[in-house]
Amino acid sequence: MSLYNYLVKSNGPYEEIRCDFHQEEFEQLYKVLRKIGYEKYCTFVREYLSDIQQYIGLSPSQRRQKKWVNHPYSLLIRLAAYQISYATVQLLEDIRPIDDLVDSGSYRKFHSIIADALSRQIVSLQLTLFPKSYPNPFEEDSPDELK
Repeated sequence: MSLYNYLVKSNGPYEEIRCDFHQEEFEQLYKVLRKIGYEKYCTFVREYLSDIQQYIGLSPSQRRQKKWVNHPYSLLIRLAAYQISYATVQLLEDIRPIDDLVDSGSYRKFHSIIADALSRQIVSLQLTLFPKSYPNPFEEDSPDELK
């Protein structure tokens, strides 16, 4: 497969993870995130990053295995996987211009495209991402519960 195809078609894991959430789970997550806050959530993501990364790389059937379904932090792992996968899709979209550079362009231009895309990811703080149809649980003026 060409580099271009990888860049534009690598959103599969993100779509699988996103579509696997149910309304009740978002409501449950919202309550948990309101309770623990952003700092503790970031600490959780750092501590469980290897599990989160492993989860992202699994097939849908592997994600449904007992290890993941019965994991005590399953919802938080899935949310972080959703957020990191979303950031990955955004990064891949932003670096799509490297397809034209590979094997024929400047290494400086290649580096510049990657740095530009990566800096947007670093600055945007994807760990605050929550589905747009809900209020952001990390904002002070958000309600304590979804109704």
